[in-house]
Amino acid sequence: MASYTLLASSTTVQVLSSTVVNPVEYCTIETSPSGVVANIPVQKDVFDAGQAGTELTNFADAIEQVMTFAHVVAGAGVQVLDDSGLLTDQVSFTVQYVPSGSTGTSITATALIPVAELNFTDATIGETLLAEVKTAIGAVYANLQAAAGG
Repeated sequence: MASYTLLASSTTVQVLSSTVVNPVEYCTIETSPSGVVANIPVQKDVFDAGQAGTELTNFADAIEQVMTFAHVVAGAGVQVLDDSGLLTDQVSFTVQYVPSGSTGTSITATALIPVAELNFTDATIGETLLAEVKTAIGAVYANLQAAAGG
């Protein structure tokens, strides 16, 4: 099981739409052993009750699982704008392709994975989400391979 260190947290409001907000504790963790720093909003009442550890551990475990995928060499938490102009938390995984016969030169690109897709704890939902993450990373790798003429 992967572990994490809580680096920071702050109370804020997560805006889900123009009319829906959610009180959260915005947590920044560093996973172990890979050292990926990423952010996840945790329900404020869950955090205040001292019960955020399970969610943070599951998030860290999912990140560490992705870090074991072939061709994934790094990861970092990022925020991007969604189609409605709202910030969304994601983890940017760096995917690497090394052309055959090369002199060690590699090509990289990123696969952006929404934090919501990094919840593999429920067996059925987790399998679906894990398959989606693998597909996204595989597509980035295939693009790199095609661009390199491999």
